[in-house]
Amino acid sequence: MSMSVTINVTMDGSTVLSVRGEIDHSNADTLRQEIVSAATHRRPGTLRVDLGLVTFLDSAAVGALVAAQRESGAEGVRVVVWRASPFVHRQLRIAGVHEMLGAPTEQDTDHITF
Repeated sequence: MSMSVTINVTMDGSTVLSVRGEIDHSNADTLRQEIVSAATHRRPGTLRVDLGLVTFLDSAAVGALVAAQRESGAEGVRVVVWRASPFVHRQLRIAGVHEMLGAPTEQDTDHITF
């Protein structure tokens, strides 16, 4: 499956890692590596992971997000899943990790903090 990742720094200095496409077992580890790399090399206080354009997310991808959160947290970087698509949000809830990942209530689905 196809996934692309870009990293941008916004006007307010926030680092945003934008993901587009499909994330599955074939590229989930790449996603984990990209998040951890951005966290360790850029050292932002908060790293936003924009999943608004993700069209597919499987259990390997959920595992990669959890692993990246743990690794980044060990480096002192807070990772925030930002603008999760409805599909991504639903998958996190189905996987049973939405509370652990700090998934927002249905009224506040702009970001998921973990």
